Amino acid sequence: MIMALLRQEFPGRQALREQVSSLAVAPIDVEGSLRLEAEGPRAEVRERVPVEAMVEDVDGVTIHVLLHVVDGLMSELEIYKDDLKAPRRELSPDDFRLVVF
Repeated sequence: MIMALLRQEFPGRQALREQVSSLAVAPIDVEGSLRLEAEGPRAEVRERVPVEAMVEDVDGVTIHVLLHVVDGLMSELEIYKDDLKAPRRELSPDDFRLVVF
């Protein structure tokens, strides 16, 4: 899922791609959000969330997937639905619509 978020060009993307091999991941909540601990080159991103993906759930409500970067390192993959309910579909990166900041 993270590599799908990193497929579109944006400032800091290459450094984030290099961090992927060092990632330690732990679940945060029932929506599927993950705490990320990464090592590697620091990414110089413009925003704390440099990229977001959106996909529609089976009920038509939008699911958001945000990559958080703190001090140049990936720190969280936040997943939430606009109605604040748990997503009902399995997230497929092939269906992501990406927005970069």
